[in-house]
Amino acid sequence: MTDRTGAGDAEHGDLGRGDLEAREAQARAAYQGGQAEQDRVVAALEARSRLLGAARLGIAAAALALLGGLVWARPGAWAAETLAGLGVLFAALVVVHARTEEASRRALATRRFHARGLARMSHDWPALAPADDRFRSTDHPFTGDLDIFGAGSIMQLVDATETRFGQERLAALLALRSVNVWPGEVIERAQAARELSARFAFRERLATATGVLAEERPDPSPLLRWAEGSDAAWTERIAWVAWLLPAVVGAAIVAGLGGALSIEKVGVAALLVGAVGLWLGVRLSPMLESVSAGESSATRWRAAIEAIESETFRAPLLVRLREQLAAAPRSASSEMAALARIVGFVDARRNEAFRFFVAPLLFWDLHGALALVRWRKRAGLRVRSWLQALGELEALASLGAFAFEHPGFCWPEPVGQAMLEARALGHPLIAGDRRVGNDVRLPSAGRALVVTGSNMSGKSTLLRAIGVNVVLARAGAPVCARSMRFGPMRVATSMRVEDSLSRGVSHFYAELQRLKQIVDWAQESGEGPVLFLLDEILQGTNSRERVAGARDIVRELLSTGALGAVSTHDLGITALAEELSDRVENVHFEEQVSGTTMTFDYVLRPGVVQSSNALRLMRAMGLAVSENS
Repeated sequence: MTDRTGAGDAEHGDLGRGDLEAREAQARAAYQGGQAEQDRVVAALEARSRLLGAARLGIAAAALALLGGLVWARPGAWAAETLAGLGVLFAALVVVHARTEEASRRALATRRFHARGLARMSHDWPALAPADDRFRSTDHPFTGDLDIFGAGSIMQLVDATETRFGQERLAALLALRSVNVWPGEVIERAQAARELSARFAFRERLATATGVLAEERPDPSPLLRWAEGSDAAWTERIAWVAWLLPAVVGAAIVAGLGGALSIEKVGVAALLVGAVGLWLGVRLSPMLESVSAGESSATRWRAAIEAIESETFRAPLLVRLREQLAAAPRSASSEMAALARIVGFVDARRNEAFRFFVAPLLFWDLHGALALVRWRKRAGLRVRSWLQALGELEALASLGAFAFEHPGFCWPEPVGQAMLEARALGHPLIAGDRRVGNDVRLPSAGRALVVTGSNMSGKSTLLRAIGVNVVLARAGAPVCARSMRFGPMRVATSMRVEDSLSRGVSHFYAELQRLKQIVDWAQESGEGPVLFLLDEILQGTNSRERVAGARDIVRELLSTGALGAVSTHDLGITALAEELSDRVENVHFEEQVSGTTMTFDYVLRPGVVQSSNALRLMRAMGLAVSENS
């Protein structure tokens, strides 16, 4: 299947400006057209639903009037036949109405797919799903400093998932918790994301299937605990009870109708059997609720799995994920369909009258438990792998959507040795009309950039752009650059260090703790050297000690083979480039001043900055600073 918009096949980073604008307009038009189409579908379905509701109400009123006539006026046989016909018509309308409501929910989920795509392209954060704080951690090497999670974050910009396990898998990729084989896993994910970027219709179907009533992202834990557990296995030993005792009640009723038993004895038999059935229902209730449609959403996941199984993929990772779902003896969708049928049978107990007066006599809960136990023995241990495959594919579809929505971003090239070379590297959280790209070059391990510049000139943004794009590249996503080559690196940052009154930790001491962690990580063997990004290093001490301490820390990091960038206002640190000329390079940003107006072009230049704007900024803010300062 190909993308109906025609986007997704070109080398993103090689597009000319005209082609880029056309591709961006094409992507936006695909979402806008889809949203407008679903708006029409939703409006038509809601109108039909209102009409069906009114028809049901009218039929119910007519049936009640006719029933009153049968009781009080005693009309002819036609009245009873008409009442029966109204009952059949009402039941049919109930079925049609339910299907209309389900179609409306699907259309709303499809519309949300398009609306959120537009919101991501426009950086309209309030229109996206709320940021999930589950993934934020103060102990992580880089996620807090690089805005990976939280409001207005990389996660929000990339996340197109609808399920909890899809969201968790995407968060793990962006936190770099799962890359073990370099560069094989990175390449495979990039191939998969690239293919999915061109499969707009498939991503729409997947989002619709997973997005029906998915605002709450249901937790699969209850279903998994049941599927991998052994509760209620004892029911197989008493399976005969589910048949024998209802048969006893049936026989007693027949005997009562024939006069062989009194009504009292029939009632006692039904009461005793019902009590046993009710007791078993109470014991089985926790297990039955764990797989209830209201708790596990098995039906919704089945639809998503069916969408994957029906697709033909080329990328090796996507092929494996599909095979994981479609493997013999029975595919995941077939088994989930069987589970959905059992759940539908079990969920009849959600009607209170049926649950307490009919189900106990029929041993309904025991029959449902027996069917669930048999299903669990056959397929229960495969459920986790199915949901993991679905979550993996959802995460990859999010990376594919990210590529589709940003046609100017390039697919980076992973290489064997630690290095980073990028042309026109920018920050993806900055809108394209305001973003300035810069060339960044760290050609080997043990190399560093010392970045100087005036306030607000772009130093911190450059460091974050380097880190964010390496994170995206390792996750398998395109990056905000014209081209990029990168090697195996472990990202570690020190940017937003915070003090703690409760722990008695000052800002300077907190920064020292962070820097010690980074040095320790750099000295550990791992998946490539550390890529360190240190913003305004050691700003909590005097200039002499700051220069000495910062130079020693950078030397130590470079000696481990680490590579990275350090930003500073202290020009004494730039002497490292003379001392380690083959490993350290000075670069800078600067401001442009015209009269009293100060502007920034955010262009990275070689060498050390020659100007400072702190006093000018103070005067611009109205602070009393003398001209001779």
